[in-house]
Amino acid sequence: MGQGYVRNDTINNIADGNIINASDFDGEYDAIEAAFNSSSGHTHDGTAGEGGVVTVLGPAQDFVATTTEIKPKSNNTLDIGTSGLKFKDLHLSGTANLTNATTTGDLTLTGAAHNIVFDASDNALEFADNAKATFGGAGDLEIYHDASNSIIRDTGTGKLALDGSTVEVRNNDGTEVMAQFVEDGAVSLYHNNSVKLATTATGIAVTGSIALDGIHLDDNEKITLGDSTTPDLEIYHNGTNSIIENNTGELFIQGDNITLRSDTSTEVFIAMDKDGAVELYHDNAKKLDTDAAGINVTGQIDVSTDVNITGDLTVGDDVSLSSDGAIINIGAGGDVTLTHEHNVGIQAKTASGFELNLQTGDTSVESGNVLGKITFNAPDEAGGTDAILDGAAIEAVAEDTFASDNNTTALVFKTNTSGAATERMRIKGDGTIVMDTQVDIDNITIDANTISTTDTNGNLIFAPNGTGDIVVNTDIISTTTNQNIGITPHGTGSVVISKTDIAAGEIDGTTIGANSAAAGTFTNLTASTNLTLASGATVTAILDEDDMSTNSDTALATQQSIKAYVTTTIGAASNITDTGITFAGSDTSDSITTAFAIVNPEDNNKTFTFADETGTVATREYVTANAGDGGIAMAIALG
Repeated sequence: MGQGYVRNDTINNIADGNIINASDFDGEYDAIEAAFNSSSGHTHDGTAGEGGVVTVLGPAQDFVATTTEIKPKSNNTLDIGTSGLKFKDLHLSGTANLTNATTTGDLTLTGAAHNIVFDASDNALEFADNAKATFGGAGDLEIYHDASNSIIRDTGTGKLALDGSTVEVRNNDGTEVMAQFVEDGAVSLYHNNSVKLATTATGIAVTGSIALDGIHLDDNEKITLGDSTTPDLEIYHNGTNSIIENNTGELFIQGDNITLRSDTSTEVFIAMDKDGAVELYHDNAKKLDTDAAGINVTGQIDVSTDVNITGDLTVGDDVSLSSDGAIINIGAGGDVTLTHEHNVGIQAKTASGFELNLQTGDTSVESGNVLGKITFNAPDEAGGTDAILDGAAIEAVAEDTFASDNNTTALVFKTNTSGAATERMRIKGDGTIVMDTQVDIDNITIDANTISTTDTNGNLIFAPNGTGDIVVNTDIISTTTNQNIGITPHGTGSVVISKTDIAAGEIDGTTIGANSAAAGTFTNLTASTNLTLASGATVTAILDEDDMSTNSDTALATQQSIKAYVTTTIGAASNITDTGITFAGSDTSDSITTAFAIVNPEDNNKTFTFADETGTVATREYVTANAGDGGIAMAIALG
């Protein structure tokens, strides 16, 4: 076709009103003729200036154009292009309704954000990232790739089903099977194209080990290990308790570090470390742990049955035996037992006598160091506190620095009257007993010859309690030096000597017995019963009369009666012969003599004969300051 018709009259002067201008019309005709000749054709722009809109084309006028559409005159009779002559691009802004559409090249479906392309060269319908193939009235099924993952998503309420007698999930090039599903057969899961888990008619078969993040079984459903008929190990929950049941051999839990914790993992029950400690907890606080030497316990130990310990046991707090009669056995064969007696205390028992040995670990014991101590205490209940009050104590105290040849030790007894235990008695290393205060003793045996006080020049008083007596179970009371033994009544009391043989000695300055060296008087000496003298005579009473008129071999004259008799009677007697025997009295100028038969001055007892009285008294020889002088002194001191 040629270039088409081009209008000749461009200024609209072919007609002037109702008058046609011949020259202009002729020129326009020539232009139309030229445009529609067979060689050049005609171009029509469809405007009114071209003679009106062309709405019907084709030899049969079967192509119709309107202001809103282009369509064939009859249905399904015209093609747009042919297999040999094709349109280049088709641009639509709207809906393309196609029946049996065929494209021989690429087809692009442009979306609002993601496109879909049928790539003819790749023979592929290509969905851009996040361009979805959706299925179902509400897009219940989606298939797409989100730039990272390929996704098949069933958003509906039904099932996502893959149907087939054998269905496999394989790798991207189809060379390895990852999962296989066989009708009426196994479901198999693969690792590196090798079956690792497959279902069977009775359960599952696993090739290799199992690593689980979790497993769930309902009540009474069991994990069984070992023999399939009679399992060796079962793990299950019975609806109330969780049970691990081992039916053969031993049950081992192995690991370098093993911890048992609460269900919330917030509390530890048991912690076990390889080559380290095993720790037991209570309320997340460690109470017992092992170490290379044994065990360490934090808190008390309550034992309700036997405990066998082969190593050392170190306890940093209380040990309680809560059962009456509970026994602590000590020794390889339980040689020593400690038993609690209800409301009594501790019974210690051995097969052949009990020995309690308190030892100190001090290797350099100094004077004053305590080697061992037994303390008696009580709680301060009256004070309302937890304090412990001192009661009494027994201590073993070193008296000197210990050496191989010296370990002198004292035993100290303490009691308490004012808040602190105070020393009351000390048994020194040499056996000396030292009392720091008055001591009340019921029965005491002292393995020594002396009872003394540490108070310089102090009295040693033996005082019976109440109406009791002081009993001296010996034949002789004596001193180790030339000192007197004094027996002095308290206040106005008397010294009573009952049924006692009196040998040589003195009572209150008066010599009694043979060989008297001095004379004196008896002071408040009362014989309440018979008094047997050394000579064998028995004195049963006291004779108190001024004139000595009564003869008696059983009565002892008083000082007053003898003095009165000597003054009034003996001093005036004329028949007394002075033979050199002197009665030493307060008046030494008087010498009263009589005829006595002196047999031997060395004899203990001498016979004195008076005009009207004869008797025997104990005497002893004495020697005066002048050599050779001597005499016989009566053992009775005259006042």
